[in-house]
Amino acid sequence: MNINEVRPRLYLIGLEQEMKEFGTFIGSWVYDGEDKFLVDPGPRASIDQLLEGLGVLKMKRLDFIFLTHIHLDHAGGTGLLLNHYPDAKVICHEAGIPHMIRPQKLWEGVKKVLGDLAFKYGEIEPVPEKNLLAPGEFERDGFQIINTPGHAPHHSALIYRGYLFAGDAGGIYIDLKDRPYLRPATPPRFLLKEAVESIDKLLDVAIREICYTHFGIHPDAKGMLRNYREQLFLWRDVVAEQMRGWGGQDLVERCISVLLEKDELFKSFKDLTEGEKRRERYFFKSCIQGISEYLASR
Repeated sequence: MNINEVRPRLYLIGLEQEMKEFGTFIGSWVYDGEDKFLVDPGPRASIDQLLEGLGVLKMKRLDFIFLTHIHLDHAGGTGLLLNHYPDAKVICHEAGIPHMIRPQKLWEGVKKVLGDLAFKYGEIEPVPEKNLLAPGEFERDGFQIINTPGHAPHHSALIYRGYLFAGDAGGIYIDLKDRPYLRPATPPRFLLKEAVESIDKLLDVAIREICYTHFGIHPDAKGMLRNYREQLFLWRDVVAEQMRGWGGQDLVERCISVLLEKDELFKSFKDLTEGEKRRERYFFKSCIQGISEYLASR
């Protein structure tokens, strides 16, 4: 666990996981102002770290907990966090609320998709219905919630004082100082039209900086969103080309080989640590699978 005050009153708490290569991959955003809120508490497995970090920040209350979506790595620990902040309201896409109240069906599906990784993240804890609010029920000056499907149908983004808390709607980001690393977050079932429309909606509103759950902040929100928009189309085209030329070599490896040549932001893969490379390679298959299934369905 590490705590960084990235901007005045805005903190990023890094949540280390059992897998060493996940050391700087998942983070919770905390704003400690007149409004005290948290974005994406992360998985069950690291809630003790999050609570430790909130203790260091002397966060005696949370007004609300915002979930960009209900995937385990973003929302799995919400129920446990509420044991310590029972008055906090949880803002969740209306399609995700039933799964947060009764998560067993979600958990069974996640186990099939993630396998051992699901158990390392930990089983999702139910959230009391009384704590949950859909975005349409949440009204507070200075906050804007935008429906952003594409990565997931139950995905939303939060905007507050020019900060865009994008969840996975802007891709997966790593700050390498000289240049960023960016790759798509396109697991099955991926919908390109919805993903691009989500980006366009975010480009149409007043935003300044983009805050990624995976992982960090970039000062040019609109520039990074435009980069991501272009990246999605590039990956679609490369995967389509490789699917047409199907041969004996693995589709994922062929796609990645081409993308490392063509995608300027993805080229930064070579500058990652060995642990980060292992983690990213784990997720490449899911990314390519989501795009290839989308193409096959068309």
